[in-house]
Amino acid sequence: MPTRRAGSETPDDPFLFADESDDSQLGNVRGSTAPPWRVLITDDDEEVHRATAFALRGVEVDGRPLELLHAHSAIEAESVLRSVPGVAVAMLDVVMETPHAGLGLVETIRDQIGLRTLRIVLRTGQPGYAPELEVIRRYDINDYRTKSELTQTRLITTLTAAIRAYAQLESIEASNRGLADVAHSANSLFRIRSAREYARSLLERIAQMMGVTAHGVVCVEPPSTPDPIDAGLQVLHAAGRFAPLIGASLDKVGEGEMQRVVRRCLAAKTCVFDDATFAMCLGGGTRDAVAYFDVGRPITELEKRLLSLFAASLAVGFENVDLIERLDFFAFFDPLTHLPNRTRFLADVDQDLFARQGGQRCLAIADVVRFSDINDALGHRCGDTLLIAVAKRLRAAAGSGVTMARIAGDAFGLYGPEGAIDPTAIRRAFEAPFFVHGHALAVQVRLGIVRVADTKGGAVELLRNANLALNQARMAGGGAHSMFSREMSDDVQTRVSLLHSLRAAIDFRRGLSVNYQPQVNATTGELVGVEALLRWRNDYGEMVTPDRFIPLAERTGMIHELGLWVIEMALDRLAAWRRLGLDKLDLSINISPVQFRAEDFSRRVRQMIAYADVPAERLVFEITESVGLEDHDMVLGHLNELREMGVRFAVDDFGTGFSSLSQLARLPATCLKIDRSFVQSVVGDPADRAIAATIISLARNRSLGVVAEGVETEEQQQVLLDLGCEVMQGYYLARPMTVEQFDEWVKGRSAQ
Repeated sequence: MPTRRAGSETPDDPFLFADESDDSQLGNVRGSTAPPWRVLITDDDEEVHRATAFALRGVEVDGRPLELLHAHSAIEAESVLRSVPGVAVAMLDVVMETPHAGLGLVETIRDQIGLRTLRIVLRTGQPGYAPELEVIRRYDINDYRTKSELTQTRLITTLTAAIRAYAQLESIEASNRGLADVAHSANSLFRIRSAREYARSLLERIAQMMGVTAHGVVCVEPPSTPDPIDAGLQVLHAAGRFAPLIGASLDKVGEGEMQRVVRRCLAAKTCVFDDATFAMCLGGGTRDAVAYFDVGRPITELEKRLLSLFAASLAVGFENVDLIERLDFFAFFDPLTHLPNRTRFLADVDQDLFARQGGQRCLAIADVVRFSDINDALGHRCGDTLLIAVAKRLRAAAGSGVTMARIAGDAFGLYGPEGAIDPTAIRRAFEAPFFVHGHALAVQVRLGIVRVADTKGGAVELLRNANLALNQARMAGGGAHSMFSREMSDDVQTRVSLLHSLRAAIDFRRGLSVNYQPQVNATTGELVGVEALLRWRNDYGEMVTPDRFIPLAERTGMIHELGLWVIEMALDRLAAWRRLGLDKLDLSINISPVQFRAEDFSRRVRQMIAYADVPAERLVFEITESVGLEDHDMVLGHLNELREMGVRFAVDDFGTGFSSLSQLARLPATCLKIDRSFVQSVVGDPADRAIAATIISLARNRSLGVVAEGVETEEQQQVLLDLGCEVMQGYYLARPMTVEQFDEWVKGRSAQ
């Protein structure tokens, strides 16, 4: 077909595509449904367009037909390339509206439009117009031909080579883009800390990479819980048509094909592909996880490779998210009951307080009565099971809107509206026994409750005040409950202040002193002994009574230091009195049961007796019957060692403790002291007089001495004398005195 370029004085080659080939040489495959290869024909000669279309009629390359696009100028070609995607080859005439229009279009294609994979075939009707080698070197051109060279066979061959080059470059570009997408997606997913959010983002990323709508699920093996649950995978998140499956067990959904692919994936621990669906394994750590996706079209080999690569990154990411969630769980939740722990509970309460600015809300602590006994008797496994059951019943008994947490071993925190935390309802909920590992256990809980309105401060202060109320409930016994009052807080603050002052007094020996109260034979008037009594004047000049600071010292362990200091001071004073002629004077010192818990108590006493150089026989330790209830081996060891030294023992407050007679048989006592509670009513109360008479008779029968303390009147003294008690102490005979006062008192008696 002859053609002539418009405006050209030189005729083109006489016959374009003159060398026709048989159809068998063209490799035509007709009727294909594959997407076509787009080829742009750019030439200012309409005859060239018709000839090219005729030569390429019915041609397919690698099973795909051709779609010819036509442009008659460089400007028109540029417009087509900017608006139509996926053009594989551009066949450009060099000389069109300008002598270098085709070459200029090449530069536009590469540098401005940015089509790097598009293959370019230059055609010219003027072979000598532009040097072939120079043009190919300068521009990214797939081929450079004169129109006379492009017979039909050469045209198809050139076009086929260009299309295949385009396909290879596109494959490389797609791989690079896919790798970039994989890297970007994996990097963004690594920043997620929630498994549910990770699953949602994972499905979105896969859909973006595949260029499709997200239709998929992410199934995970549930974490361990206090109660057994159905085995199998649970749908953590789902998108598209699978969205209604969120939270369901995979075994119970009606997607049989999905179940089959997921199980194959789990068994193989790798990606599994079907025609238009795939599954990738995300587990391998502490629990199994699988992502299933329905692409809705055939999956290419390149996509399979990229998805397999992506799956490796996703598996690492899921393990990281799972680890973060488990760390977060152990930081803020109780592993046994799966309730929030103390840290999370305080944070939730503070958040609610900030949001509501107070309101009619309250916080309670509930603990299990005598839980340690159950734990010790039945074992920790039984105890753990019981705690889980207690948490469930407590949760059911608490009203709606109540936040619940496990804040200690057997203690639970409750926070919510005042009316929702009802002690009566909770007590009724625990009336039925618990059946744990074959045991029927009757369990009670006690409550300490504080109203938000009664507390200044946040969650920590609320919890502290609820604990004060719980301590009050403990003293009441059983499944009692107690409401916090400001008096409780004031009492605690007073005790804390007293504790700090006592600590300072011990450290700096500030305000501490020892007074001495004489013990007199009321029949002869002879001074037979003294009792050393600890006194404390605080920094404000106030005398603190022993019944206030001694129990505090015992609870905190400070009684060890105080007791040894009293013994040391009293022995030094006894040594001084002996030098003044009071060599038959006995020295009585109260010893707390707590002091016998110190392993070196006997050794320290021996050292102090030796240092003071006084006979141990003159030292009398006043102990209570409760000493026998302490650690039996250690107590008896100290008592026997002290008795071997010569130290004697008097049982103080006899008759007021537990199992008096049985404890007396176990203690190496040499004397009984009648408690002041009996002495004070010995005159007017026949019952107390009978008790005093019994104690005196018991002492005589066991060859023990007897001392009555708290004698304040002449009548009391006379009744005790009539009952047979001679040695007494009390205000009627002499008050406790300082060393100087005692010395003056002794001198006054000598002068009579």
